[in-house]
Amino acid sequence: MQYTQRNGGISPYEVGDSKALFAIRDQARLLRPRFHTIIAQPGLQAGKATREQLLLLAGAEKFVRDTSAGDFTVYCSR
Repeated sequence: MQYTQRNGGISPYEVGDSKALFAIRDQARLLRPRFHTIIAQPGLQAGKATREQLLLLAGAEKFVRDTSAGDFTVYCSR
């Protein structure tokens, strides 16, 4: 219930019968998953990040993009 309210009325559940379940299974083979990697670094200040910290984050981003072809976001203090 709370999930549905937080996500604009979208439910995490599908309602249907066995025919609908098999249709979803058949469609799943054609779909490509999307990955979104988010890193929260509240102790890191964007303007004071050292070269080593930036290189580490760049390496993590490269790894994530190469392995999952997904997005990579870092949240830190200003």
